[in-house]
Amino acid sequence: MNVGVMLRNHDLNLLPIFEALMREQHLSRAAERLNMSQPAVSNALKRLRLEFEDDLFVRTARGLKPTQRALELHERIQPALVSILDGFEDRGFEADTFSRTITIAMNHAVEYLWGGALLQAIRAQAPMAKLKVHPDYSDDVPTQLKAGHLNYAVDYNPLPEDQFCSIALAHEKLTLICSADHPKANSGFDIADFETLPQASLLRRSEWIRSKNSRRHTPLEYLMGEELPNRNVVVQVASFLSIPSIVASTDLIAVVPQQLADPLLQTGALCAHDLPFECPDVVLHLFWHKSRNSDPSHIWLLDLLKDRARVAFGAMPERQ
Repeated sequence: MNVGVMLRNHDLNLLPIFEALMREQHLSRAAERLNMSQPAVSNALKRLRLEFEDDLFVRTARGLKPTQRALELHERIQPALVSILDGFEDRGFEADTFSRTITIAMNHAVEYLWGGALLQAIRAQAPMAKLKVHPDYSDDVPTQLKAGHLNYAVDYNPLPEDQFCSIALAHEKLTLICSADHPKANSGFDIADFETLPQASLLRRSEWIRSKNSRRHTPLEYLMGEELPNRNVVVQVASFLSIPSIVASTDLIAVVPQQLADPLLQTGALCAHDLPFECPDVVLHLFWHKSRNSDPSHIWLLDLLKDRARVAFGAMPERQ
C-alpha cells in the first residue's frame, strides 16, 4: 500500500472543515470557528459530499444534522486530527492560553451543587476558557460524546467501557424528607408509610425523551431495581431542585439527595429520616470518550474536575 499516493488522491484540507461542521452543526458558526467565509465553508461542504459520496449533513430549522455516515466518519477522523495537531504543537499545556469551550452534560441537581465551584476554578486557571452545561436528558449523550459535541458527561448510569473512560466523582446519600409539621416528622417512617403516603418524585427520563436509547428510570429506581417498594406518587417534577420546597409546603414525602435537602433542613422547614429499607448511595461518574485521552488539555481538566467535585460533594473520586 503506497500511503503517500493514496493521501495525495484526497484533499486533507477538508477534514478540519468537516470537524468544525460536526462540532457546530451550523454553517455560519463553523465558518466563524474556522475564520473562513460562509460561502467558502459551503463550497468545502460540497466537496466533502463528493469525496465521501454522502450528504453528510441534512439542513433542518436548527442548522445541520449529521447523517449516520458523518457520525461514523467523525468517530474515526476526530482522534486522528487530534494526534496530528499534537504532532505539530508543543506537548506542553498552558492553562492561561486555553481558549476552548468545555462542554459537560449533567442533571440540574449536579449543576446546582457543582456548577459554581467548577466555573470559578476554570476561570481562575484558564480565564479565556468557556463552560457550556448541557442537560443530561439531551438526545443520545453517548453519541454526542463520541462526536465531540460533548467533552464530558456526569451520570449515575454506566456507559460502554470499550468506548468510554470514567472516574467516580461523588457518592450521594439519599434521604427521606417531609415537612416539619408532618404527622410523622418526629417518629419517622416505616415501610408501610413509604408505600402508602403520597409522594413527590422525579419524572422518569423516558418521559423526557422518546427514543430507543432512553434510560428508563429515576436514580432510586436505578439503584433498587425490582426491589424498590411500591410508591404512591402523586406529583412528578422535572428536577430534584423543586422537590424540597414542594415537600416543605405539603403533606407529601420524597426521596432526594441529602445535599439538596440541607438548606431547608437548616431552616427547620423540613425533617429528614433514613429510608425504611437498605439503599446504596448514588455514585456519580464522569465519562469521556477514549479519544480525549490524547488531548493535552484533558489531564488538566480531569484534575480540575476531580478537585471541584471534592469541594462540592465532599467525596474523594475513585478511579474505575
